[in-house]
Amino acid sequence: MNRPIHYILMFVLFCLLQTFVFGRMQLGHFFYPCIYVLFILLFPFGYKTLYLLLWSFAIGLCVDMLSAGVWGLHTSASLFLGLSRQSILKLVASKEEFGQLMVPGLRTLGYQRYFTFLMIALFIHHSVLFGLETFRFSYFPLTLLRVLCSALLNSLLILLAQVAFLNQKRHSGN
Repeated sequence: MNRPIHYILMFVLFCLLQTFVFGRMQLGHFFYPCIYVLFILLFPFGYKTLYLLLWSFAIGLCVDMLSAGVWGLHTSASLFLGLSRQSILKLVASKEEFGQLMVPGLRTLGYQRYFTFLMIALFIHHSVLFGLETFRFSYFPLTLLRVLCSALLNSLLILLAQVAFLNQKRHSGN
């Protein structure tokens, strides 16, 4: 499949999943399922950062527009994640490992490094998202707890999605 069409379809899928499935889940105040972050994390290494920022902005804006929250929260958090993703990858992988179009995932980074990459990325994204949402230093302990709980929940969701996708690819190839 053509790469731009592939990313457009993924974009639409993640926007719809976030808005109509995960965004409507009521898991309490401390757990916020945020599956659309996976779209930003799966962006290939070889593209310019500008493209990643444009896609990050677009998915954050779409989630903001389709959800009933404050506009700009998901957009800001997505942009910040898109901006910091390259630095996070440099922490968990060597420069030689960056293939021209390699996608960061379980297959390319392995479980331990991918989980580290995922937790750092989710912590950054959720810190911006929930920090802007509360915007009060007096709520810092509760916001930090919400960031940690949501990061753990989303890392589990993303790892399950990655494992399911890997197993699906293996079985379809046989």
